[in-house]
Amino acid sequence: MNKFLLVCISLIVASFAFTSCGSNQSDSDNTPNDSTKNTDTVAKRNLPNEIKVMMMGDIMPGTQHPFNNHKAYLTKDDGKSLFNSVTPIIKNGDFIVGNLEGTFLDRSPSNDKHVNPSSQFVFMIPTRYAQLFKDAGFTALAVMNNHANDMKDLGIESTRKTLKEIGLPYSGFKADGDYTIIDKDGVRYALCAFGTSANGNHIDEIDNAKKIVAEAKTKADIVIVSFHGGNEGRNARHVPKKREVFRSGASRGDVYKFGRACVDAGADIVFGHSPHVCRAMEIYNGHIIAYSLGNFCTPFRMNVSGISGYAPLLEVTIDSDGKFVKGKIHSFRQAKGRGPAKDPSNAAAKEIRALSKEDLPETCPQISDNGEISLRK
Repeated sequence: MNKFLLVCISLIVASFAFTSCGSNQSDSDNTPNDSTKNTDTVAKRNLPNEIKVMMMGDIMPGTQHPFNNHKAYLTKDDGKSLFNSVTPIIKNGDFIVGNLEGTFLDRSPSNDKHVNPSSQFVFMIPTRYAQLFKDAGFTALAVMNNHANDMKDLGIESTRKTLKEIGLPYSGFKADGDYTIIDKDGVRYALCAFGTSANGNHIDEIDNAKKIVAEAKTKADIVIVSFHGGNEGRNARHVPKKREVFRSGASRGDVYKFGRACVDAGADIVFGHSPHVCRAMEIYNGHIIAYSLGNFCTPFRMNVSGISGYAPLLEVTIDSDGKFVKGKIHSFRQAKGRGPAKDPSNAAAKEIRALSKEDLPETCPQISDNGEISLRK
């Protein structure tokens, strides 16, 4: 009998310990990427009246490929000054996120066999460059895009390992779940990244996206959706409101339908990238959708002349319900071989304003000459 009682007591204690564990979520600024396994729902909490989120488009700070000239596409100071003009601005944000266009993998001639043969340009970023993002003040990275698979599984695993080692959260790889949860300064954020490539959630699968966003909304206070979609190049400035197909025949999604579906499912902010140029933005049901923030920091292997060099940093202030309050487009310009520089002419903001008025006249916000964003009166 005594033995039986001891077993019962042990089982009860073990059961209590298991149910008490709840989430594997930490309260630090850099939570592990397996946080999507958290099954806790978020009760309504006392959040700040205003939350400031900052977003950037494609970031490819340098590549070591091709191997026969691997230093030609790294800055002379090894990337150290790339974000110098950006850090003073993003240090004032509550959540800062950009799209990593490429893979973190260190150079090795043996890696040549892992190059994806379908990639015209291969972006193999030194793993040491991951720390540049953390030092600059980034909260998280979106990693789902058409260059995430440049070095196939070797590159993906190296990227995951590198970001986990330095404690920089990310979203995009299916292996880590459909979204990542990040607790920062008393606010719980969910970052959901979508794209058009293997190893991630495709923006064509809109019902799946709605399901993912809706689930994330039960776990987080604020849901941010990043998507890599839409055609590329200077002829892709406009939002066509239909499915886009790349010249290879690959689908690049219906970004208009996708963005609005995410908001309907519970997303608070939606921002896109992929076209390598800016696109329109709108306020839909009280939430901002930026259809492309173009490139932000791509000093090599990409065209940075003319409108291709416009580099907007989007700052959005939302209320405790995730609704748009105000915003600002900080305009930067790019040049070959260096990081983005502040643009006093505010060309990126003016470009986005013109495109928004043309493509989305009924829902576009007001954008001033200096990039201030407000609701239309």
